[in-house]
Amino acid sequence: MNVALPLRDIVLFPGTFRPTHFGRVVEVNAISRILETSEPVVAIQQVEPGDQDPEGAEFHPVGVVCQVLRVIRMPDGAIRALLEGFERVQVTAPVMIDGMLMVKTTPMPEAPSDPVRYEALGRELDIRFREYMIGTGVSASDHDVMGADASDPERLADQVLGNLDLTYKERIVGLVGLDPLARLEYATDQIVVALSQQRIATEINQRVQSAMDKSQREFQLKEQLKAIRAELGDAASADEDGELFEKRIEESGMPDEVRDEALRELARLRRIHSDSAEYTVLRTWLETVCDIPWGVHTEDVTDLRAAQKVLDDDHHGLEKVKERVLEYLAVRQLNPSSKGPVLCFVGPPGVGKTSLGRSIATALGRHYGRVALGGVKDETEIRGHRRTYIGALPGRLIRALVRAGSSNPVIVLDELDKVGNDFRGDPASALLEVLDPAQNHTFQDHYVDLPVDLSQVLFIATANVHDTIPAALLDRLELIEIPGYTEEEKLEIARRFLLPKLAESHGIEAAKLKFDKTALTRVVRDYTREAGVRELDRMLAGVYRKVARQIVEEGVEKVRITEKAVPRFLGPPRYYGELAERVDSPGVVIGLAWTAAGGEILFVEATRMPGKRSMKLTGSIGDVMKESAEAAMSWLRTHAGEYGVDPESFDAEFHLHVPAGAIPKDGPSAGVTMVAALVSIVTGRRFRTSWAMTGEITLRGRVLPVGGVKEKALAARRAGVTDIVLPARNRNDLEDIAPELRKDLHFHFVETVAEVLDLVLEPGE
Repeated sequence: MNVALPLRDIVLFPGTFRPTHFGRVVEVNAISRILETSEPVVAIQQVEPGDQDPEGAEFHPVGVVCQVLRVIRMPDGAIRALLEGFERVQVTAPVMIDGMLMVKTTPMPEAPSDPVRYEALGRELDIRFREYMIGTGVSASDHDVMGADASDPERLADQVLGNLDLTYKERIVGLVGLDPLARLEYATDQIVVALSQQRIATEINQRVQSAMDKSQREFQLKEQLKAIRAELGDAASADEDGELFEKRIEESGMPDEVRDEALRELARLRRIHSDSAEYTVLRTWLETVCDIPWGVHTEDVTDLRAAQKVLDDDHHGLEKVKERVLEYLAVRQLNPSSKGPVLCFVGPPGVGKTSLGRSIATALGRHYGRVALGGVKDETEIRGHRRTYIGALPGRLIRALVRAGSSNPVIVLDELDKVGNDFRGDPASALLEVLDPAQNHTFQDHYVDLPVDLSQVLFIATANVHDTIPAALLDRLELIEIPGYTEEEKLEIARRFLLPKLAESHGIEAAKLKFDKTALTRVVRDYTREAGVRELDRMLAGVYRKVARQIVEEGVEKVRITEKAVPRFLGPPRYYGELAERVDSPGVVIGLAWTAAGGEILFVEATRMPGKRSMKLTGSIGDVMKESAEAAMSWLRTHAGEYGVDPESFDAEFHLHVPAGAIPKDGPSAGVTMVAALVSIVTGRRFRTSWAMTGEITLRGRVLPVGGVKEKALAARRAGVTDIVLPARNRNDLEDIAPELRKDLHFHFVETVAEVLDLVLEPGE
């Protein structure tokens, strides 16, 4: 019988060392006896590691003969001992004797079933075990001294299973349940798994270490850089950007004054710590100054024919504008140093004022910029903010100059008439310096705070009306009136520009959709009533959308739009010729008005009711138009006898109304219209159908000239008017009216109210 050491949480393999803690009485008694007698002991494995009482525990049938090499007694009576295993033995009949566990042992057969495979597996296991141990940090020489090799596969398998990180059950399988060959195969499988895990862990560790090394390196470099900056007075901080800015300043072509100031600010930048807020502000300022195209110029196109072709290709009509641009080019060709004027295109929406600016830039061979001024109320939008403010920016003009990339671009000041003002300043006043050729060569933006030469910039302003532009600013502008388009011009614009653009944007080939000329004419007459072509563009786009749907859903190959087919695409007509219906009774007359959107016809209705002598005015009319109505009534009462009107007929309540009451109306040009309406109601004479009139009146009955004659003529023609009564002093305005308009309209010039009434009112009964 041999003394047994019951092991419950570790497994001891032959040829391995294992430190073990023993605290149970049976274990302590066995260790004590072994130390006294030096006899070998058998380590046996409990089937259930949780069993505390070895007397009733169940043990595996295989144990390991071992030797106790070192013992350390603990203060609580427990023992820590180092065990060395020697060989496997079969154990039977465990029994308690004198407080110790005793077992019988018999040797185990260790012959492999396949010696050739056994040796081959041994060599493979030796290679992998060596690789695994080196991966754990054991050197090759230490492994050769301590580890088994392929010459003893059985001992090698036990060492492998003893050194791998296996569970208790996995170790028991390697100790108890296998023959030598199966044990070697089992050890090989386990070492392969362990090597794979080791490689994965190594890769992860390398990635983590690499990231940590990089982060630590960057941290160390930053700390060193801070120390160097502190030691050198932060000279190194300025050098990061200093060389770049110094090079840009030298190459920018700045004037000497600007260059000197920029270099002074650059010297300040080099003395400031890069983490300070002032460094960022100063660096942004230097970037802005360097971005301004100080010495960049483009050569103007001097070929007038080429410029004429560009303008004709981009815009139909507008001959006065094109002529003015060609004159500018001719002067520049004769005197390249001349400073051009500031052109201001005034006209209704949709006539191409803004797009003309881009076309002029193309014709001149210059870069293009645009500044939207509609709704601008802050002066700093023009002059910029001081650098001391957070989020300061240069003004819109400097930003447009930077985006254009040259010092002589064409810059369009869009919607100049819609500039406002409030407590933040008056942007229109800030534009005085910009638009004055005698001052703008030293324009100073608050942000840049350096003189910028704007004298080479060709400014083009656009506006719908010029009445709201301040007089001082208006004095710096050369106004060019752009009236609305005639019906023929709209048809030509639609054919040359709108239809090809819509075909491309809707993906419809030109050959698949054809507009008859009569169809285009009907769209212009019955579906649009405007001076420009934006509404026409929208109407035609509606046709293209519906055709696109037909092509996709029905597979239509070609579509032809005829005059009769227009309502099928656009619905019922939106405008009607209703002149005859609206003037078929006395007291209703037709006048002509001019608005920011172009010319309009104006119906004026008058009626007389019993009541106290008075006159009521309705229709959202302004003070000037009210005064015209009062002057008309005064003239009529003065000359009532000439028209057979009883003075007592004025002892009534008169009411003048201008329909479309939601639209504000004002101006003196409706004077003759109001006189005609009052005379018509008191005499019973009806207004002539298809006539219209315009003109300001005086109390003496004189008819004074008015403006917007061409726009009013266009509106009259659109509405179906055939005869127009104009003040005699407007005769010269017919030169601006297109020949096709003069052919379709009959103009009658008058000097007095009496002449107007004789023309527009039918004879009395």
